[in-house]
Amino acid sequence: MRNFEFKTLAELLEGNWQGEGTGFFPTIQTFEYTELLKFECDSERAIMHYEQKTWIKPTLANTARNAHWESGFISFEQEENPWMMNVHSNGRVESLALKNITCDHEVFELTFLSNYIKNDERMLSSDRKWMINTMTKTLTYEMSMSTLKVRDKQLHLTANLKKGS
Repeated sequence: MRNFEFKTLAELLEGNWQGEGTGFFPTIQTFEYTELLKFECDSERAIMHYEQKTWIKPTLANTARNAHWESGFISFEQEENPWMMNVHSNGRVESLALKNITCDHEVFELTFLSNYIKNDERMLSSDRKWMINTMTKTLTYEMSMSTLKVRDKQLHLTANLKKGS
């Protein structure tokens, strides 16, 4: 990862992103949610801080409520070893390695794979795939996971967010 690529990505991500997503997994009922994702960047150190909050949309089966809150850092300081570290409101701590980053003329695509999960004995692994479109200022992501009950990695979350003005 070269410094100018980080600066381009940081300028694109910095700010507020809002949108909607869907959660599903073999062991839970499918749900819809709204999301606010905030990025703040320290371009001198090639580090980003993010905060993600989600709220369950009301349905006949679900009442509107806070669903998820996490905060973390994404570091590109060590060009050969970029990573993401986050803490969830339920106490789970995750460390993920950035395994792939590509950029064509319009889309950055980042793939993170977990290498450490603590304080949640249910989780075995997770990964995240982010696609950031520079032209439409949209961020689409997928989160997959494996658990003690579902050992084959399954898609768990998908969301589409739009950058605020």
